[in-house]
Amino acid sequence: MAAANQSDNLRGDWPRRLLRTGLALVLFALMMITVIDVIGRDIFDSPLRSAYEVTGLLLMVLFFLGLPEATLQGVHITVGLIDSGLGVRARRMLDAAVCLLCAVTLGALSFYVAQKAFGSMRYGEATMFLRVPLGPFSLLAAGSIALTALILAGQFVIALRAPLPISGGADD
Repeated sequence: MAAANQSDNLRGDWPRRLLRTGLALVLFALMMITVIDVIGRDIFDSPLRSAYEVTGLLLMVLFFLGLPEATLQGVHITVGLIDSGLGVRARRMLDAAVCLLCAVTLGALSFYVAQKAFGSMRYGEATMFLRVPLGPFSLLAAGSIALTALILAGQFVIALRAPLPISGGADD
């Protein structure tokens, strides 16, 4: 029975594994570009041409591929200034409100980034030296932000539907 559950889990988890593999490949590419550029600069006095442009684009890809995963995992850095003074019910409502506010904000942001992406493609914006088109990178950003907004909207619904612990103490 355990083997069947593991097989079902692997089938249903393929998008996350694919995303994590993509993140690992982008991180490896960033590492290799840096190593090649430093060795070329220090040993052969010939740096990797346009390493700065490629590094910038790959960092953008890394950030926007990682944003939905970080949101799903709940590993964003947060500051809890008022959490400790709240009860369970108030904390849950605060968490739901934060998810909703962030989902709405990111939804609007994704709309504006998508508009920028389409404008960038229409005008043919590209990097300075390699002439890599910037529109697809902006579309990736818009899609990633929109996906993160959807994840936060789902977390909002989950936070509202989760049962509260039954107690009559001061925590409520």
